Amino acid sequence: MENVTRFDLTAISISNMLGILLLGVLLVGNFWRFRDRTQENVMLMLLMFFSFSNCLVDPLVYALDGHPGTFNRIVVYAGNAWLFFAQISAAVCWVHFFVRHLNGCISRKQLVLLSVVHLGATLILVINFFVPIVFDVDAQNVYCRKYLFFLFAALNYLLLLDSVVIYFMSRLRGGSLKFFPVWVFAVPVMVGGIVQSLFYGVSVTAVCLAISVAGILASLQNELIYRDALTGLYNRCYFDYLLKLYSKKKVKSITGIMLDLNAFKSINDKYGHSVGDQALVSASRIFRVVVDDLGVVIRYAGDEFIILINSQEDSVIASCMSEVRRTLQDFNRTSGVPYKLAVSMGSCKLDFEKFNVDEFINEIDRRMYEDKKVFYTANSEFDRRNR
Repeated sequence: MENVTRFDLTAISISNMLGILLLGVLLVGNFWRFRDRTQENVMLMLLMFFSFSNCLVDPLVYALDGHPGTFNRIVVYAGNAWLFFAQISAAVCWVHFFVRHLNGCISRKQLVLLSVVHLGATLILVINFFVPIVFDVDAQNVYCRKYLFFLFAALNYLLLLDSVVIYFMSRLRGGSLKFFPVWVFAVPVMVGGIVQSLFYGVSVTAVCLAISVAGILASLQNELIYRDALTGLYNRCYFDYLLKLYSKKKVKSITGIMLDLNAFKSINDKYGHSVGDQALVSASRIFRVVVDDLGVVIRYAGDEFIILINSQEDSVIASCMSEVRRTLQDFNRTSGVPYKLAVSMGSCKLDFEKFNVDEFINEIDRRMYEDKKVFYTANSEFDRRNR
């Protein structure tokens, strides 16, 4: 049995109040971001919700711990169950967010794995109400840990470790193409969890989660300089940064593919610029899904995009370009939108012994326009030169 006198309720309350204040400031400062209900933003909002609720519930269960009465017992039991549930849920939301942010999508295998972990942990907590295996509340309403307590701690750490592994695998496949700092979330949560696991009465996990959420939002804010506002893709500023970096390091493992949407002006003319913007967003999502963690997609200018893939194998390049065309055809067949998406493409392997930066861009642009000429030959009604 844990001793009720082993914690400082005032210190616990103050730390959690600071966490609530921090989350409130973050919510107000990032309200504009959450108006866009993307999957990434939904995961961020859930992270903030679980962090906020933990900061509220944590001091409450400590305040009632060891105080007799049926009501107090219910609150202590339910409150601690919620803290366990919210912690594992926050870790699952983090992996969801991180993978989507890094690669633009999350694989079915990852979704299944995360769902199994989340549902399994929830089931254990339900069982705990009838058979105490994670924690218990004794006759004096004092919380005490049971043998599966450390299972929950391990699950949280494994989910955090999973995001770190995903990060390094992405870096290995994409070189410097992925730079979102995984540590801003993982380190505070890990440190808080370890401290609270080892020292009962030290309550820091809720506020550490709030700090981690603050780190995510700060990193996203810093990232805006490299992000296109409409599509969420990397922009030309990031493209220039990468090419300068590759030029200094004499990188020889990158291939550039320039893409230009065919007949995009006709979409704007016929359906309006808002639909044209939707078409750009749809095309961007398709490109990100196809490229995944093989490289990075950049909105270069207007309806022009550049894919940088971390390979110079002809089969990989051809497969990527073929998959772009196939996925666009699937979109045209199933999306139900009034327009059709198609692209012209040109590729070139990055070799600084043959090209400087400007020559490399000119070369993929030239090869893309060769492909564009084929499209105009077959679809002369879209050629502006005929108007």
